[in-house]
Amino acid sequence: MRGRWHEGSDKWKHINQIVKDQKLGVLALQETHLTKDEESILNSTPGLRLRIISSIDPTHTNAKGVALVLNKNLVNTSGVKTHELVPGRALLSIIPWRKDDTFKILVIYAPNDPQNNQYFWENVMSKLRGLPHPDVMLGDFNLVEDALDRLPPKQDSSGPTSKLKELRTRLRLRDGWRTENPDTLQYTFAQSAYQGGRQSRIDRIYIKEDLLPFSREWDISPPGLHTDHQMASARISSKTMPFVGTGRWSMPLYVLKDKKLGDEIIELGKTLHKQILESKAQRTVTSNPQAAFKNFKTKAIDLCRIAAKKTIPMKRNKLMSQLKATMSDPLLSDEDKHI
Repeated sequence: MRGRWHEGSDKWKHINQIVKDQKLGVLALQETHLTKDEESILNSTPGLRLRIISSIDPTHTNAKGVALVLNKNLVNTSGVKTHELVPGRALLSIIPWRKDDTFKILVIYAPNDPQNNQYFWENVMSKLRGLPHPDVMLGDFNLVEDALDRLPPKQDSSGPTSKLKELRTRLRLRDGWRTENPDTLQYTFAQSAYQGGRQSRIDRIYIKEDLLPFSREWDISPPGLHTDHQMASARISSKTMPFVGTGRWSMPLYVLKDKKLGDEIIELGKTLHKQILESKAQRTVTSNPQAAFKNFKTKAIDLCRIAAKKTIPMKRNKLMSQLKATMSDPLLSDEDKHI
């Protein structure tokens, strides 16, 4: 976030709009520089449909700082419990979810220095003893576990990475985006050309293994806020959510351009016309215009389904190939990749 203000503009107004427009239930922020007095004022500001829970290091109020932003329109903000593990660096929140269930989120802003980073994970592991384990751990980790997540590729120091791996193994957490995109090259932070132009995926979301099947839409995208980081996001559903079916089928409009399908439906129509004329001479329970029309609709829908099933994978594979090629192109800037 890099503090509250940018050129005299309050970023919290933009955050409120982003949460509303993108229908975000929970948003984790780092480098907030937000004092408790400012948090209280923001939580009581008319028009802000947010509940902000923050942590700051009282000895460094102009640095560090983490916050969890809850969308009051989507999340039950009453009864939220918080545990400040490391001031300004690690904040655990327990949020009421469905019925008697809770959703536990650990917001992270790890130190940049490798030695401090290693000690940080040891500290977090110690502070979590006796507390509920998080369902999700997310934030700026200031390291990567895989050389693939740096450009140019580079393996980070073994000390801090091993401690992070030890922590998430104990908590049974997995990198959701990398699980869904095992070979994709995409980054959340980019240095300026003056700094060297290196890129990395240091902003990540770790999720409990048993919740991974209930997650989708893993994404890295511009946040719409003045910052030098991209936003990592995902949609996570409760395991107790009722099953929702696929709904009534409707014909995709693009199949109307399929000439072969059109010819086959015309032939079905000719057969229907013939059956209707024949049924006028001798109408029975099985031979009548209504039965003939029902049979026509069933066969036409089956033909449309078959045509759609053939076309959708071809369109999807073509688009995904183009997307992966674009996102993996080291010659393109982040802005060009997200146009």
